[in-house]
Amino acid sequence: MTTVTDTTIPSWNNTHIYTGFDDPAIEADIKTAQADTAELASITKTLSSPLTSDQFDAIEQCILICDRVVKSIFTMGFFAMSGSSVDITNKDAAKLDAKTDTLKAEIDQVYAIVMQLVIEADTETYDALMTREQVAVYRFALDRRRIMGEQRLPVAAEEALSAVQPVGLSGWQKLYSDLAGSLKCVVNGKEVGLAAANNLLDNPDAHIRLEAWQGIQKAWKENEITAAAIINAINGWRHQENKLRSTKKPIHFLDVTCHRQQIERKTLTTLMDTVYEKRDIAYRALNGMAKVLGVEKLGPQDCRAVYALPEQRYYSFEEGLELVACAFDRFDPEMGEFVRMMYRKGWIEAGAEGNRRSGAYCGKFQRVNEPRVFMTWGGSLTSIITLAHELGHAWHNWVMRDLPRIQASYPFTLGETASIFAETLVRDALFTEADNDEARLSIAWEDAGRIEAFLLNIPSRFEFEKGLAEQRQQSYVPASELCELMEQSWRKWYQNSLTGYDSMYWAAKIHFSLANVSFYNYPYLFGYLFSLGVYAQKDKQGDSFRMAYRELLRDTGRMTAEELVEKHLGKDIRKPEFWLDSLEIVEGLVSRFEGLVDKQSS
Repeated sequence: MTTVTDTTIPSWNNTHIYTGFDDPAIEADIKTAQADTAELASITKTLSSPLTSDQFDAIEQCILICDRVVKSIFTMGFFAMSGSSVDITNKDAAKLDAKTDTLKAEIDQVYAIVMQLVIEADTETYDALMTREQVAVYRFALDRRRIMGEQRLPVAAEEALSAVQPVGLSGWQKLYSDLAGSLKCVVNGKEVGLAAANNLLDNPDAHIRLEAWQGIQKAWKENEITAAAIINAINGWRHQENKLRSTKKPIHFLDVTCHRQQIERKTLTTLMDTVYEKRDIAYRALNGMAKVLGVEKLGPQDCRAVYALPEQRYYSFEEGLELVACAFDRFDPEMGEFVRMMYRKGWIEAGAEGNRRSGAYCGKFQRVNEPRVFMTWGGSLTSIITLAHELGHAWHNWVMRDLPRIQASYPFTLGETASIFAETLVRDALFTEADNDEARLSIAWEDAGRIEAFLLNIPSRFEFEKGLAEQRQQSYVPASELCELMEQSWRKWYQNSLTGYDSMYWAAKIHFSLANVSFYNYPYLFGYLFSLGVYAQKDKQGDSFRMAYRELLRDTGRMTAEELVEKHLGKDIRKPEFWLDSLEIVEGLVSRFEGLVDKQSS
């Protein structure tokens, strides 16, 4: 791909949030948060167990104060994150991030008594509290907390956990981010940052892909002791916390993640078992990709390769954005205009230079309910799809912006639905508009790549993390054993469909070193297959589906996944049939890809 200067690549404009890290408004917000926390502490001193109706006024006041403080803290925290994402060496961003962690821990400590009273309240008292209009909006979230009431520690212990988390658990994730941001990889004799090297894995040139992959492997291998310490510390913390919470009933680490993702353990088991039985669909996709590349099998460095059109095109950011916006237009004009607004307002950051963090994400400033998208623009179709994915998340946040904060917070399982739905809109639009088989094959190639990612790579990540959680319960897992466990996980899912496995993937993938969320893998698979099931309703329901889709998104913060699917699709995701229906759609995409590959080679 020819190197070009793209003047349309946007940078964030967050100056109306704070003008910079020296903005006096930040210090003012910190002081306000501290004052509110002190007020909350004063009110909680008047509370006593058990909860009674004469304490309802105080409980309601506590809930509203906590909500206000959390909004402010998360706004400052995301401002810090936006700064460190663009420049991982930004010390001011790191200081503000640490400060917001401390503020969050302080409010959590004070709020612990409120949660204890609500969770332990008898049903009659709890239901009476929920008749209050300003408290009722929290019912779903509080119901979920009450379900796990047996796992709650005494107030003093909950306060202690909240107090040490910023310097303990969260500190390890910060170390990972700092390490990843500082790594340099040698590609073609040139030293580049990790984010830039990761982008080269999309390159159509096999030599560049291999060099980039080897550079990433070498960089992480040289830092494997630190990476292993991080992943062991995070998983060790989780294990010890689960042990502390298991006094009344043993806690399994999968029960923890399922509860947080608002799904039942049975649903997760059914999902993984069904996909494993149908994994040959992904092998077919890999075989087709290998045939196009003229090799017997792909290597692990090839799975993200873009399709090499005879004349490889660079898409300027503005061109890519308009492709996404037009695809969204056809489904929902407001969705397309929203994308253009994101660009105009400076709510997208897509540069490629400097000490940037790798990957892409969507976040939001909670106090003003404004979404933001971060990515590294590479000018390929893959970049366009990544942009569509993150803008799908942004749209999800946007249609919920009028809801109370607690109802606009959704789990990753349901959050990935909107992003992958958006991807599918763009892929279908690109395929439909393609005027020759070569162009159609390039889109079908993208489908094949994500089928490999969702049906093999994501499950292998799940397999690895499950094995890691089990081993970490027994002892520290050194880097050599982490590499072996990673290879075993790839072998189970990929079998012999690749030339080899990525033994350093445990270090290279940030998802394994996230402090506050475990198993950030299967939600992508869930979202992929669920979104296909939702997408299939688009043509069946016609124009009415546009608003039905918005309503589905708006319910993601106030229903379990099982309830959501039952309400909006009339299906039971605890049973294989739901997932098999979606996998049938996936198989159709593979067949379309295979047909185009055969035409090319004939």
